[in-house]
Amino acid sequence: MQARKKLSELARRHKVALSGVLIGIVILQITQGFTGSGDYTFQQSSSAVGESKESVITLEGKRSAELILPKSYDSGVSTPLLINLHGYSGNGPSQSSYTFLQEAAFNSGLAYIAPTGNEDSFGSTYWNATDACCDFNKSKVNDIEYIDSLIEKSIEAANIDPSRIYLFGHSNGHFMSYAYLCSGSTKIAAIAGLAGAMDPDLTSCKANPNNILHIHGEKDGTILYGGGALFGNSYTSAAETVAQWQQINKCTSKEGGSLDLLESIEGSDTKIGNFSCKNGSLEFWSLPLGIHTPALDIEFAQKVIAWLVQFK
Repeated sequence: MQARKKLSELARRHKVALSGVLIGIVILQITQGFTGSGDYTFQQSSSAVGESKESVITLEGKRSAELILPKSYDSGVSTPLLINLHGYSGNGPSQSSYTFLQEAAFNSGLAYIAPTGNEDSFGSTYWNATDACCDFNKSKVNDIEYIDSLIEKSIEAANIDPSRIYLFGHSNGHFMSYAYLCSGSTKIAAIAGLAGAMDPDLTSCKANPNNILHIHGEKDGTILYGGGALFGNSYTSAAETVAQWQQINKCTSKEGGSLDLLESIEGSDTKIGNFSCKNGSLEFWSLPLGIHTPALDIEFAQKVIAWLVQFK
């Protein structure tokens, strides 16, 4: 009975994420041919993860966001922060539901933010990451500054450890996490992401070495594992993305392995490439049966967080 209930919950969360992607794909097709954040104040509120009460600080502004403190939060102890970026047409709540990262962060001692991007002319939310994805209206909104503001205001609002700030993103959110690093920012200790890519022109990336976990499904039909283009603007393949970080981090040899990452796929479903790097670190989790929105679960979230928090 419990197993059936668990599978039902996984299916529900996957359906939410998949619905958003399908809407996004339709809007991408419709939009073909289309070529700052405000001051923040803080309000205390509360909500719940399961039956556990949590402390929430609302960061007010043009795009408000909620800073969720973990159940172990102590104002006298510095706390790491995870920022979770949704895909095209998604939002913060749907991303939290899909990835299970809010729940995992809450129980693992991380503060957590799942912000929502701007809305385009077709009503879809997005991050302005690269030419390929996903500012299709060419608004040129500066989402790097927006993420900076979330970090800065979170540090003002709570005892956040500035040396332990992490990014996760799915699809457009994964593109955005790479774009943030490519701005040259050194505020992030590590990033992990699923089903994203980068600009193929490495000269456009001013990233410093960092700690990178790239996750991608080989059967992804939206952001292709082998690379592709959106409206004539190219993005890297999974291998090219990893190769870019090999160059940035000065990585050489790679060790292989396997991992049982997802409950929805029986057995060892993930191939691991763990690189030896002079600077930072680089790991590649490739899912041979993985699609653009694989059914994630709490163990996936826990594994991602365990990987991130190694670094500061």
